[in-house]
Amino acid sequence: MTDGHNDNLRFIEQNIIARLKKSIIGILIVFALGTFYYWLFEDLSFVDALFFTGITISTVGYSMPKSLSTFGKFFTLILIFAGLSIVLYSVSYITALFVEGDLIRMLRHKRLERKVSRLREHVIVVGVGNIGIQVIHQLIRIKEPVVAVDNAITEEKFSEKIFSNNGEVTFIEGDATMEDVLLKAGVKNARALVTTLPDDAMNVFVTLTAKNLNPSIYVVSNISNLNNLTKFIYAGVDHPVATAEIAGVKMVEALAFKKKNEDVIDVLNIKDKTFRVETLDVKGTKLFNKRIEELKLKENYNIYIVGLIKNDEFILGPSKNDILYEDCRVVIFGEDKGIEVFRKDYLQ
Repeated sequence: MTDGHNDNLRFIEQNIIARLKKSIIGILIVFALGTFYYWLFEDLSFVDALFFTGITISTVGYSMPKSLSTFGKFFTLILIFAGLSIVLYSVSYITALFVEGDLIRMLRHKRLERKVSRLREHVIVVGVGNIGIQVIHQLIRIKEPVVAVDNAITEEKFSEKIFSNNGEVTFIEGDATMEDVLLKAGVKNARALVTTLPDDAMNVFVTLTAKNLNPSIYVVSNISNLNNLTKFIYAGVDHPVATAEIAGVKMVEALAFKKKNEDVIDVLNIKDKTFRVETLDVKGTKLFNKRIEELKLKENYNIYIVGLIKNDEFILGPSKNDILYEDCRVVIFGEDKGIEVFRKDYLQ
């Protein structure tokens, strides 16, 4: 929540509490005055005095005590007007709270604070743009509790962006560079923070604020300009991710492998080696009717069949005794050089 929004909520909360206190105190004072008057000056028992005060204020209309003095009648008249005024004021104010939504907003705010206060080892995602939404969806997929923070959209708009939310994601509308917003997000009990804002300076500010509140929190940050990498490291970012550069590399790799008519799922560059995950059709190749063990993939090519696709069914980690039929597709993983040799031996 933005700073102004937080101040507004605090003002509403203080105003509601103050007015409710005034209403309750006013009713108690009227009850006390009426009860003690009838008890001390009209010779009613304490219980009768309390009962008569109650029916007088509520204007129920029971008969008056026969012993009521003339002054007592005037006092009762004043008590009726005083009681009605306070009760009507209280009822009208409480009705206005519901109509204007102030009470609902305050209760929702309190419920949100209680929910976040119970979270432990959760992940805070700052920014729910295109990157942030994808991060949240992946965290939901692995059943991680998430608190999303953004000051550019409302909770209703955020809910429209989330495909499925079974309570794993809590949304806080606010500026994550502000300490009170991160505290509301439970930064002190969070295990990680992912900031996906498009502005590098904002990501650095978010990191500095988070690290100040929780030095052990693990921070992953989007970085738009690699020239700012040193600043990110100095700010305490544990894992900067250059999303634009990664997207560019993946697109070029897709183009490069497309020229070879290869169905590449992903490319991994580890140190000076390139590893690939790709799928291959068994139909029309030398793989047809072979047992996986016969291929001796590890010994000859240092590659592995990590999955089989049969009639839209995916089999993870197939057995060495599985036979590769014509309608199968295999998912292979291995070093680029090994896959090239394997393709020449079995696919050409």
